[in-house]
Amino acid sequence: MFRPLLSFCCFLFLITLPLHPESNEIFLPFPIEESQENTTETGNLDKDQNSNNSDLPSIQDDQSQISNPKADKPEAKTKEVLPKKKKAKAEKLDPTEGPYKRGKSRLTRNQKTQAESEFTTASNLEGSKVVPARTENANLFGLDGKDSEGSGQIEKVEDPDAKIKAQFELARSLDRMGKPEAEEKAYQEYLKIVTSFPVHSQITPRTHLAIAVLLFRKQEYRPALHHLVKVIKEFPKSREFPTAHYYAGRIYESAWNERDLERAKKYYDLYLLESTKQELSPGEDFRKDAKQRRDLISLPYEI
Repeated sequence: MFRPLLSFCCFLFLITLPLHPESNEIFLPFPIEESQENTTETGNLDKDQNSNNSDLPSIQDDQSQISNPKADKPEAKTKEVLPKKKKAKAEKLDPTEGPYKRGKSRLTRNQKTQAESEFTTASNLEGSKVVPARTENANLFGLDGKDSEGSGQIEKVEDPDAKIKAQFELARSLDRMGKPEAEEKAYQEYLKIVTSFPVHSQITPRTHLAIAVLLFRKQEYRPALHHLVKVIKEFPKSREFPTAHYYAGRIYESAWNERDLERAKKYYDLYLLESTKQELSPGEDFRKDAKQRRDLISLPYEI
């Protein structure tokens, strides 16, 4: 009994013994060969070196920067220097010219004060320029609102034709100022022409028309019509004849107690007819406006 049991125990002991001798090496579950480890490590090192080298400037770049130190500096913009315009020299007056001609030259330069002085000098001298010089001064005094000084110049003019022309220039200059007080002075100076001066074929109809236009602006229609009728009846051959019909039409078209559109239409028709018989200046050509106003008056009767 004892021997079979001993042999069985020996058999079990032999089975449990290891087939190979023990070693100190540690085995990983997924071993990596040394060649693969070396290649991956060297690859990573190369990549790191490349990445580090890419951040560093190259030697060629350093040399180019050293050789061109102005490359990084922006180019200074050069300003265009424009040539300075030379001021036009004012033409000097010819000292050999007479005071009247110098006064006219100063008017072209808008030197009214100096022109007045030149005309005053010319008006005190004898010769053919005395009357024109006084007329010019009357005009300038009117533009300055100096009606009394202008009247003083006119009183010195002896020639009737020159005197009435100077009076008209004074009145028209006051009228052109466009101020209420100047318009009143102009009206008084115009009235002197039609009441105190003999009838003049050119100046008298011009004055009547000027008074009518002044009163039309102030909406004083009845007295304005009175002066227009004077032009139409007494001066049919004057330049103011067609224009008087136009303003008569404007007055009858305006809103007042004697408004009459039929009369306004007739006056516009007469203006359009008479305006074809003479050459009109830009300040006298109201044909387009007259036709439009006439058509507007006729429109309600055509519907």
